[in-house]
Amino acid sequence: MDFFSQNKIVSYANPIDCIEDHIYKFDVEPLRYSADHLGLKFNGSWSKYEIAIVWNETNKIINFSACYDFKKKTKITKEIYSLISSINEKINLGYFHYCSQHRTIFFKYQVSTKGLNYMTLEQIENFLSVVVKEFDRFFPIFLVSSSRKNDEKLILRNSLLDTSGIA
Repeated sequence: MDFFSQNKIVSYANPIDCIEDHIYKFDVEPLRYSADHLGLKFNGSWSKYEIAIVWNETNKIINFSACYDFKKKTKITKEIYSLISSINEKINLGYFHYCSQHRTIFFKYQVSTKGLNYMTLEQIENFLSVVVKEFDRFFPIFLVSSSRKNDEKLILRNSLLDTSGIA
């Protein structure tokens, strides 16, 4: 797509306002927690999720994060760190991490807006798409590993198999 053909959105001092004004295309429930914090509740492929979008004015960074809300809190083990590390090697944008305070796994994705005067609808869709896609993609792996004593390498290897053919 040619840069000049993109639909430009009016410049916003706070990108959270821009995102909130243009998420009507998605089947989400917006929750405005503060001027710099927007929550989006949505139905993923596996469960209901909430994406937290936080604007860091000082560094001009939009932080997108989502956590898995498993019934049973994830116990920290070296296998969990190993699993997260192996999964992070498979991701192009963003990363997973374990939060010891909440005892769960988060996906984080950050976007720098330094030097940008506007965002396009396409960019907003892309930001949200990355979070939803990666979050959904690895949900089954973390669910299985948190609910059973299994070999994390086997879980990861089996879940990331490239499939072909018709089911």
